[in-house]
Amino acid sequence: MQPPAALAPGRAAYLERRRIATRAAILVAARRIFADASYADAKIDDIIRAAGVSRATFYSYFASKLELACAIYDEIAPETAALFARLPGQLRQGKGAVRQWLTDFVGMHLEHRYVTPLIAQLQLFESGFRARILKDTEALIDLVAKSGDPAFARAAGEGDDARRQRMRVRLLFNQAAGVCAGIARGEMQGADADICLDIISSDMLDLWNEGRSGQ
Repeated sequence: MQPPAALAPGRAAYLERRRIATRAAILVAARRIFADASYADAKIDDIIRAAGVSRATFYSYFASKLELACAIYDEIAPETAALFARLPGQLRQGKGAVRQWLTDFVGMHLEHRYVTPLIAQLQLFESGFRARILKDTEALIDLVAKSGDPAFARAAGEGDDARRQRMRVRLLFNQAAGVCAGIARGEMQGADADICLDIISSDMLDLWNEGRSGQ
């Protein structure tokens, strides 16, 4: 039996472009469906119709609704990592730079406003997703800890002091994420939003200064 002939380079490139476009169409449709309905209520049939693909095509790209939702979450992971990689440098520049960093965090939530409620719902309805969020938070702490800044490097050390510092960083990151998401959703506006960002930026600088003084 003869092995199948290899695809011509032009044909292979066309099929790859089509594959990428089809996957992108499914993700666009899913983002729209998840924005209009809760994760639990969103149906794969609705996503298939919105994407204009067959059920067989859908399952050739994603094994489940959870895998599809995780792919949407994965799309913003590099942007989140890049944002947090900037944080030590912003802290060194002072409160105005930290406020700008928080404003950029709000902007990221606004740009990806469909992801924040999706992440919250995934943690409720998919038991393994909460563990992933915790793991990703630890990865962000490790990212800033490797920046060379002593305040964050302490969070990557050993012993009770390091564990305490790591917990403080984790709580502060969670608080910043919650506040920025709330502002993006319109739960805090005007003066209230400004006060919240001022408090968070002051807390970040306090933690950073305490960490450096304890080196």
